[in-house]
Amino acid sequence: MFIFTGYLDESGTHGGSATTVMGGLLARSDQWRQFESRFAAAQAKHGFRVWHTRKFRQRSGDFKGWSPQQCEALYWDLQKISGYGLTEAVAVALDNVVYEREYRVTDPPRKARFDTKYGLCFRLSLIRMMQEVAKRRLRNRIPPLHIVVEGGHKNYGDAERIFFELKKYWERGGINMLRTITKAEKDDCGQLMMADFIAHSEYLLEGAIRRGAYVRPGSKPVPRGQTAITHIRAEAGGLNNLRDELIERATPKKGPNAPASEQFS
Repeated sequence: MFIFTGYLDESGTHGGSATTVMGGLLARSDQWRQFESRFAAAQAKHGFRVWHTRKFRQRSGDFKGWSPQQCEALYWDLQKISGYGLTEAVAVALDNVVYEREYRVTDPPRKARFDTKYGLCFRLSLIRMMQEVAKRRLRNRIPPLHIVVEGGHKNYGDAERIFFELKKYWERGGINMLRTITKAEKDDCGQLMMADFIAHSEYLLEGAIRRGAYVRPGSKPVPRGQTAITHIRAEAGGLNNLRDELIERATPKKGPNAPASEQFS
């Protein structure tokens, strides 16, 4: 049976940002091996070792002194690498004002644990990856899914809590899909660099949408071999539902049905 691993990274968690974004890539082990070869070729071709969105934007680190043409060439090559040969890409965008207005409550139940903005984006990204892995069940067995996030993030604890919450929930139903969540250093992990790339691209798109400079096209069939990307915007109604589910689950009832936000079968 195939083993799947998803890599997730965020953008927009700096002060003053209007949107929190998380980007991620999901693939099988054999697909990741092919990715590593393509990414190493891009590093050699363009003469960089580490992709960091902030450093790329500021022309610092490996990108110090780069011309606009060099930056554009690398950007499009990275887009090709992330756009082919993987199982799925996901990008979650959360409006920070809407999060405070529609999700947070001033007097929550004592046992209710509300996600941080980072945590909420992680939850939605993880659920999407679970849905994709579940589609690839074999003889009614769902493949294992491992998750990797950047080490050292201040909200890693929230992601870990959400991961084990969902893992425990589905294991009670006999579904042992979620296996491990681990941390890795982005400087040594091309997959996390590309998750950063996905998150940054989504952050730029969300900014253009806010300015009225871009309208996201509707969904369309994905050609064979190309990596589909799922864009998720946390809208007010969905945040209301998540909030209400969280409050309801703070006082468990016997025999609850799976919350809509966690369905993947």
